[in-house]
Amino acid sequence: MAIRCYEKNGNKLYQVYVNLRSKIDLKLRVQKTVSDLKSLSLARREENRIHQELGKKLMELEGLCETWESVIDKWEEEAKSGILGTYNSATIMDHTASLRNWTKSWLKIPASELGKANGRDLIKRMTNAEKSISFIKKVKNNVNVVYNFGIEEGFIKGVNQSPVYGIKIHHKQEKVPDILSLEEIKKFLFEARRQQHPWYPIWSAALLTGMRNGELYALEWGDVDFENEIVRVSKSFNKRINEIKSTKAGYWRNVPMSPELKNLLISLKSSTEDKFVLPRFNDWRRGDQSKVLKMFLVGIGLPKIKFHALRACFATQLLAKGTPPAIVMKICGWRDLKTMEFYIRVAGVDEKGATDCLNILPSDAEVMENVVNLFKH
Repeated sequence: MAIRCYEKNGNKLYQVYVNLRSKIDLKLRVQKTVSDLKSLSLARREENRIHQELGKKLMELEGLCETWESVIDKWEEEAKSGILGTYNSATIMDHTASLRNWTKSWLKIPASELGKANGRDLIKRMTNAEKSISFIKKVKNNVNVVYNFGIEEGFIKGVNQSPVYGIKIHHKQEKVPDILSLEEIKKFLFEARRQQHPWYPIWSAALLTGMRNGELYALEWGDVDFENEIVRVSKSFNKRINEIKSTKAGYWRNVPMSPELKNLLISLKSSTEDKFVLPRFNDWRRGDQSKVLKMFLVGIGLPKIKFHALRACFATQLLAKGTPPAIVMKICGWRDLKTMEFYIRVAGVDEKGATDCLNILPSDAEVMENVVNLFKH
C-alpha cells in the first residue's frame, strides 16, 4: 500500500495504490490505484476502503469467501442426496434448523473468518438461554460436522478446525427429572376418568406402554395383537415433516399387554371404526400435548410434567416393582445404556435396601434401662 502526493494544474493531489498478494497461492494478486484525491485524510480513508474491497476479492479468488449460510446449504443438499450417510429427512431438518437459529449472526460471514471467539459466544448464548448440556453438545456437534464438511469439500480454505473445536462445556448441576409418584399417577388417572377428560385414553396408554408421543399418535389397530397380548411399536408420527416414519431407534419392538391395558384397548376398539387406536385431537396434531397435560395437572393440584415424562413414569414404576432393567430397556426401545442407567438411578433400584444392614441407633429399651440404672445409683 502507498499514498503518493503530486501536483496537477497547480493543485496538490494524492494517489493511493493498494497491492495484495495471497498467502495461500503466491500467484494470486489483486491491485488497484485511485488518483486525484484532494486531501491526505481522504486518501487514507480511500486506502482503507480499497484494502477491504481487495481483501474480499482476494478471498473470492482463493475460494475462502463461502459464507457460513452457503456451507450449511451445501451440507443440507449433500445430506439429502445420501452421499454423507444415512441421514433421514427429520435429522437433516433438525441439524440445519438448529444451526440457522443458533448461528444466525454467522450466516453472512465468510466461514473461514469464524474463529474461537464466535464459538465461545455461541456456547455462552445457549448457556444463558438455560439450554441443557445435551442440547448445547448437540448444537456444538452440528457445527463441527458441517464446518468439517466445508473444509473437506474445499468450500472453506485456510483453516483446519471449526470455531467450536476444543471449547469446553461446563456441566450444570444435574436436576432430578419431573415425574409423578405412584400415588400421584393414580390420582391423575382417577380424576381424568372421573371428569371424563377426552385425553384420558391417551394418557392411560402412555402410562401403560411407555410409548413415545409420536408412536402413540401413529398406533393403529393392526399393531395390536389381542391373541398374543402384545402391542407392536413399529412407526412414529413426525410433526415437523407431517408424516409417519420409523421409530426413533429405527427398529420395531413389542410392549406386553397388561390386563389394564387390554381392558383399555378393548373399550377403545368397541367405540371406534377408525384405523388409529387413539383419538387424534387438533391439539395433539399441533404438538400441544404437554400444554394440555400441564393445565389438567395444575387443575387437580399435581406437579406439572411434560407429556414425554409419562414415559419416564412408566419406566421408573416398572423398575421400582422389580422388572429387570434389561427388560425395561427392551420394552421402551432404548439403545443407549446411559439413558437406562439414568432411569435406574431415578427409580432408586440400585440403592434399595443397601442401608438395611445399618443398626446404630439405641433402642427405647436400652435408653430406659440406662435411665433406671442411673436412678438406682
